Amino acid sequence: MKYFLVFCLLLLPSLNKAQDTLHCILPNEYNEVFGAKLKGQVYTGMAGLIGDEFFNENYVKGDVFLENGEVANNQLLRYNGRIDGVLLFPEPSLGGTEILLDKYFVKGFCLKNNGNSNICFTKIKIANEFSSDSSQVYGQVLYHNKLSLYCYRRYAYIEESQGYSGNEQIAFKKYGPSFIYYFQLPNGNTIGFKKFKKRNLYALFPGKKKTMRKLFRDNHMRRFRDEQDLVKVSEILNSMYN
Repeated sequence: MKYFLVFCLLLLPSLNKAQDTLHCILPNEYNEVFGAKLKGQVYTGMAGLIGDEFFNENYVKGDVFLENGEVANNQLLRYNGRIDGVLLFPEPSLGGTEILLDKYFVKGFCLKNNGNSNICFTKIKIANEFSSDSSQVYGQVLYHNKLSLYCYRRYAYIEESQGYSGNEQIAFKKYGPSFIYYFQLPNGNTIGFKKFKKRNLYALFPGKKKTMRKLFRDNHMRRFRDEQDLVKVSEILNSMYN
């Protein structure tokens, strides 16, 4: 069954300045018409931002998978790696304004890749870099099995510079890609890393260096240069858990 999306109409122009915190709600009689109901808020972006913050700069068709099992099909989506958020551009009849979907209700999403295989993201639990706490981020599914591989397409702060907007001097903040990769173990735990040379990979699996070296040798795996190599590595290492 195909589900559709529900969002709010922007009713009051006087609320424009506060729209980035407004939650979108339709009257009950509208909600009854649709299946999947996504919640979100109007998105206004960040002033003075330069560089990159989007995985896909332009909106593309995609599907949104909700935590309750419903699916919103064929929506216009793009992923913002600076805020780890999914943006939706609703139909003009529903306001035509960018909406930041409420992450609590979204389990994952798939972007349709011009007839090729879909690019899919799902929530994964990771340890925070500078604390003992954990959080959930959207990880792109690069390989899925007992040992899975995800990429957090993070766009991080690089530097600040001064410039002018009209006659006003403002601070420009530059962002760019700073991707983090995660192996997810059969027990659900994740291991994060940025570099994937052999010595880095050995360090991720204590006590398994000998086994890994044999697997790489038997599978003629000598190159560790890019994501495709890393996917191949994941396929090889998955055999450790069979």
